Amino acid sequence: MNISVGTDIVHIPRIRALIDRFGDRFLKKVYTAIEQQDYWQASAQAMANQTGIVRLAGRWAAKEAVVKAMGTGWRGIRYTDVEIQRQGSGAPRVCLYGAAAKWGAAAGDNWQLSLSHDGEYAIAMVIFLRNVAE
Repeated sequence: MNISVGTDIVHIPRIRALIDRFGDRFLKKVYTAIEQQDYWQASAQAMANQTGIVRLAGRWAAKEAVVKAMGTGWRGIRYTDVEIQRQGSGAPRVCLYGAAAKWGAAAGDNWQLSLSHDGEYAIAMVIFLRNVAE
C-alpha cells in the first residue's frame, strides 16, 4: 500500500469575491448539488456571518488537496467530480464521480480528510491509501 498526501490553503475572501462576481455560475461549475445545498442551508441559518462561505472555501481546498494526492491534477477531472460531503458526525468525506471515480476505483478509493479554518483562511489535508498491485 502506498500513501499519498495532498494539502491546500484558500483565502476565504477569494471565494466570497468569486460568488459576488459570478454567482450561481461559479457555484454550479465548482460545487455539486449537495455542496451547494449545504452552502445555502448554512448561509440561511447563519444569516449575518459567513459560515456558508467558510464551508465552500474548505471544500475548494479539499478538492485541490484530493487531486494533488491523486497525482493527476485537474486533467480530465471536473471540479464536480470531487465532492466533499458531511457525515452525520460532521466529519468530512471524499466522494468521487465521473473520471475521478474511475481513477479512485482502480486505485483503492480510501481517503482520510481533515478541514480547518482560522480567520481568513481554510485549509485541507488529505491522505490517500492507494492499493498497489504486487
